[in-house]
Amino acid sequence: MIRALFARHAQLMCFALIGVANTLVHGAILVVAVEWVALGVTVAHLLAFCVANIFSYLMNSWLTFKAALSPGRYARFFLASLLSLGLTLLLAWMSELYGLHYLLGFILIVVVVPLLSFAVMKFWTFAHVGEARSLR
Repeated sequence: MIRALFARHAQLMCFALIGVANTLVHGAILVVAVEWVALGVTVAHLLAFCVANIFSYLMNSWLTFKAALSPGRYARFFLASLLSLGLTLLLAWMSELYGLHYLLGFILIVVVVPLLSFAVMKFWTFAHVGEARSLR
């Protein structure tokens, strides 16, 4: 049953696992930048976001969507990442506005943002990947 579920949703599962790895990359860069390089927290987060975003693009291109790397696709990937960040902040703000416990808002973010991010990546950022091969 689990094998069948994974097979049916392999792309989404791969995307999710890369998301977990990406979070670990972000955290590691953040800690190194703050503790060893003595950067301010905001600058360290910016650096960590940039490194993690490139890592995520590379891994999702190679493993999830099996797409060739390209500057145009990375630009779309980066914009989709900013959209996800904006949605995260919007949901956090709305949760606070409506008096929800912050952890309930966090759960909402953890469920909604990755699913919408996957849809944007699949149908916009990585749209048309592999179509030329399937037409032959």
